Amino acid sequence: MNFDTKKHSALPGKALIKLMLFGAAFISMSIANAASVTGDMGITGAFTASGGTDLSDHTSLDLTSATGTGGSGAIGGTVGFGTVGTVFNSPFTFNPSTPVSNLLQIGNWQVDLATTTIDDQTVDVLTLSGTGTISGNGFDLTPTTWTLSANATGGSYSMTVNAVPVPAAVWLFGSGLIGLIAVARRKAS
Repeated sequence: MNFDTKKHSALPGKALIKLMLFGAAFISMSIANAASVTGDMGITGAFTASGGTDLSDHTSLDLTSATGTGGSGAIGGTVGFGTVGTVFNSPFTFNPSTPVSNLLQIGNWQVDLATTTIDDQTVDVLTLSGTGTISGNGFDLTPTTWTLSANATGGSYSMTVNAVPVPAAVWLFGSGLIGLIAVARRKAS
């Protein structure tokens, strides 16, 4: 039996490309569907401020307690009204903005702060916002936005953490792009 290597050598390459495309699409869909945290949570607690004479010029906050007020999405299933959390890395400096790893944990979620912006700062009220990450409960690290409002009169704060997961469309776009590159390479050969 005569075997023509030129005629049959392209078949393993095509099969390999198809297998790679299927694997990339499967991995992309798995990541897009299961990894990112969804939802938000509300937190309240007590604080003390430092680094100035009153709330209008303080530069750091020491969150002394954290209790859940509710949530939605994947977060909402584990953080409800009265869920007690633990504050780990406080006080945190907000002027200048300083990242804080593991600021607090609540409902098996870890909240980290990356950036802080002062939205309002008076003698009675301090309002901050920023970006960060949340992780836990079997989910991957997911970007967040957050807001915090501190009231000098009662020495209390309220905070909202919103997960901002990478859309599934981004992962699917990536796998589609890999497919287009593979097709272009195959046509160029």
